[in-house]
Amino acid sequence: MVETADIVVVGGGCIGASIALHLAQNHAGKIVLLEQKELANGASGKGIGIIRTHYTHPALAELAYLSQQRFHNFKELYGGYDSGFHPCGYFVLVGESDVATLKSVVQMHQSMNIKVDLIDLPQVQARVPHLNLDDVAAVAYEPHSGYGSPPQTTLAFAQRAADLGVEVLTQTPVKDIELDAAGKIHGVVTTKGAIATRTVVDCVGPWARKFTQNLGLEFPVNPVVEHVVVVERPVEFSQNHPVVSDLVNLCYSRSDPQQPYTRIGNSDPKYHPQFMLPDADDFHGQIYPQITEELHLKLIQRYPILEKGKVVEKYSGIWGVTPDYQPIIDRLEHIPGLYCAVGFSGHGYKLSPIIGEVMSQFILGDRTSIDKLNLFRFRRFQENDLVVSPVSYGQAKGLR
Repeated sequence: MVETADIVVVGGGCIGASIALHLAQNHAGKIVLLEQKELANGASGKGIGIIRTHYTHPALAELAYLSQQRFHNFKELYGGYDSGFHPCGYFVLVGESDVATLKSVVQMHQSMNIKVDLIDLPQVQARVPHLNLDDVAAVAYEPHSGYGSPPQTTLAFAQRAADLGVEVLTQTPVKDIELDAAGKIHGVVTTKGAIATRTVVDCVGPWARKFTQNLGLEFPVNPVVEHVVVVERPVEFSQNHPVVSDLVNLCYSRSDPQQPYTRIGNSDPKYHPQFMLPDADDFHGQIYPQITEELHLKLIQRYPILEKGKVVEKYSGIWGVTPDYQPIIDRLEHIPGLYCAVGFSGHGYKLSPIIGEVMSQFILGDRTSIDKLNLFRFRRFQENDLVVSPVSYGQAKGLR
């Protein structure tokens, strides 16, 4: 067990593993990555893994675009490891009431050199013949987007980090954060012993509120259960299809790379209060039948042929959700030496490469990175200055 470290990163999901790796790439000294169970144990373990740039806020769109570029060059950037990225394309479907918003977002993205276009419904139908477009008024298409594997990406980051000298310790929960007499970070206490350090990076996701409660820091991050339904496509629909973000029915779906399966997840924020847990430790893979049944029906509505398909799996994961659905990425002024990157509200995986890069620069004092991350500062909640997009879709709210 290491006894001292320059920086301790707590949380072995895709965000924590990416930050640890990028710190090592920037020669930040002795880095330790701690995970209470196994890598990708939390939100990174069950996500569908959509990689897109479609955001209504330009700052998020920029981060997503930069991250997408890194997914396209993942092996070259990260020691030959594979993220499982499949750039199969990404459709955004909207109803009549959201057409103006979609056009505005597409124009914004095009001004940022993001590859996206509005496409005619017949073109969409030709690409995916089994897609029902009866209630769809407009569609945008991102040819460079798709999906990856959050667990595989997390392991890739961690393995590359280990190659560069990071000590990766799993089954090592942090019991306490120690402060010195001046209230500065002095170390962490784990179940395997203490590690003296002056810098701790909190990447614990849905556990954010609990992790710092003994320090008097109230993180507005709520653990929320999210669900996925997996349906086997019939032989008439065996070919893989692009990712579909359905902003009419508030869901998203993708095919699997090696099996004729389609997965659907929820993007309707009205369910989040119902599926919120008092404590992230209360999550045990529980399923709420109401939402899984509704997701199955939404999938059949969008792909009527899937009524012939068999449901092969229903499962749930856990998100850390903030009031404005945006992450908290900051240096905590209350406790010198403590940094955080939590509360990604479902955005974390697709942003993980760029967040690791920018956060490592931020920790090492790069001024540009500090300015870039100001939008996601911790104190915005106390200042009543939540992140608000210049335009928004009628029902999806901050999730887009």
